[in-house]
Amino acid sequence: MGKFVAALLGVVSGFVIAHVLNETPEGRAFFSRSRATLETFTEGVKDAYRQ
Repeated sequence: MGKFVAALLGVVSGFVIAHVLNETPEGRAFFSRSRATLETFTEGVKDAYRQ
């Protein structure tokens, strides 16, 4: 049960930190670059799967 609580606390704190970072211009730029990189990777995997 303790491991579950620790994992849950980690997930919640991660969301809170991400929310706080997203309120700054630098944080928004970071998440924008991260999202673009993830989308590029996802599209590459999709294209490779289709072939």
